[in-house]
Amino acid sequence: MTKPTAFSRYARVLILTLLFPAVGLGGTRDQVFRCNVGELHPTQFAVGMAEVREKERKLINMDPGDLEEYKRKHPEPAVKGPGGTLYIIDHHHLARALYDIGAEKTFCVEEADYSALDNAAFWKKMDEKKWVYAYNEYGEGPRPYSELPATVRGLEDDPYRTLAWAVREAGGYKKTDAPFAEFKWADFFRDKFSRGDINNDLKGCTKKAVKMAHSPQASALPGYLK
Repeated sequence: MTKPTAFSRYARVLILTLLFPAVGLGGTRDQVFRCNVGELHPTQFAVGMAEVREKERKLINMDPGDLEEYKRKHPEPAVKGPGGTLYIIDHHHLARALYDIGAEKTFCVEEADYSALDNAAFWKKMDEKKWVYAYNEYGEGPRPYSELPATVRGLEDDPYRTLAWAVREAGGYKKTDAPFAEFKWADFFRDKFSRGDINNDLKGCTKKAVKMAHSPQASALPGYLK
């Protein structure tokens, strides 16, 4: 049997896309839509760049058809704000990775439409929903919402967010839907390691941090495992 080419796989994905349009969380077709990666507005200040780089390595090894399918299966959850601006409320690492590899388009799923609100009412609503994290890459805040980066390119690196991700991947705590869980773990580690230590020896810091994550001191954190 002839091995399918990258083009044939892409054509298959395109045909499936036309025949079976993506469905949003609420079940209507118009909730999932194409969006421009460079126009997505973050609702947090920082990411863990090591996690971003890991996602980049995965994405650049995909052929065009598989990448398109992956993006469709992992849409950016977005809120429509004043002026129709799209604010993503999760998947910031994926959005930054897509931007860095030069992907211009991805898919978004509309979680809410607050485009009729003014700025003050919009951010109040976002805060009530816990859809914005106003602490910067040093854990300082809350910062004014006006200081949030305008695009995913402006997301800063927080090594402690990287460490929190690495600890979870190593079984230090379980994945949870609790708001800002990884940032809470990042803050837990913030006074226990230096930024330089994490950047220079992530593996060694992760090993030590996993033990700390299982300690009683961390028992109140989301996803805690004894």
